[in-house]
Amino acid sequence: MMKKLFIALSLLPSLAFAQVELKTEMFKVVETQKQNGTSKVEWIAPDNIVPGDKVGYLIRFKNNGNEAAADIVLNNPVPENTIYVDDSARGANSNIVFSVDGGKQFAQPEQLFVEVNGKKVPATAKDYTHVRWTLQSALPAGKEGSVQYVVQVK
Repeated sequence: MMKKLFIALSLLPSLAFAQVELKTEMFKVVETQKQNGTSKVEWIAPDNIVPGDKVGYLIRFKNNGNEAAADIVLNNPVPENTIYVDDSARGANSNIVFSVDGGKQFAQPEQLFVEVNGKKVPATAKDYTHVRWTLQSALPAGKEGSVQYVVQVK
């Protein structure tokens, strides 16, 4: 499953626009045990996905414009009927935060709380509804990068 989305990001102070192309790919995440006792994790094209399977999302981005693209923020929901796999979000040169309220507010994991039986308790990965990456520097024209995360199907 692949999605293409074109977004225009304004560059300040110039009036130029960068064209950042996003492409999301979905993979089945399979861990196999080797004979020496180590394990190997592979992201493969899914034939089918069943409860208990892990699914990886790879979001590629490329600046197709003529100017650097600044202030790039990528938001992705944790898909319905899945649970975010703790500590699976990756993205070089990015600040990664999470939401537990449908994407209204984002924070670092230790700053997130949910209400359980009328009490405020620390959120866990199963409570996450969205993942957000904020790139820490502008993406030069013609350059690309990627971010990723893993969920487990309920």
